[in-house]
Amino acid sequence: MAALVTSGCAGLPTASRTGVVHEVFIREEGVSAHDLIVQVGDEVRWVNRKATPVWIYFYEDSLDEVSCSRGFSYFWGHEESAKIEPGQSASVCFSKEDAISYTVQDQATIISGSTAGASQPFNIPVSMHAAIVVEEKGKQDPP
Repeated sequence: MAALVTSGCAGLPTASRTGVVHEVFIREEGVSAHDLIVQVGDEVRWVNRKATPVWIYFYEDSLDEVSCSRGFSYFWGHEESAKIEPGQSASVCFSKEDAISYTVQDQATIISGSTAGASQPFNIPVSMHAAIVVEEKGKQDPP
């Protein structure tokens, strides 16, 4: 069994972090929590509980203002993505209010031999869609 990396966004800019970590588990049956509401500065960590790698894609510069990021990379000016191996994780800390949608895929998106994004939907593998709403502190309803 692989060890889960839990260092989060350690070593990256953390000025706006709240210390709250929300874990999103990727399993064979789907993504849990599917739709998530977090506060500015919270860390969202995606944990791959599947036996195979997964890819997460955020399209249209959704992650242009984060206070930390681990495991994500910027591609072609249109998306952020992360490949997460089984038992591993990737995370971001959001630094502004936003509504962000993303997909989790079992395969990388391939266009002409390169990974790519939403501009050519006929080449995007079947994916699970989910969303995150980032709110300023105090705007969330009490639990």
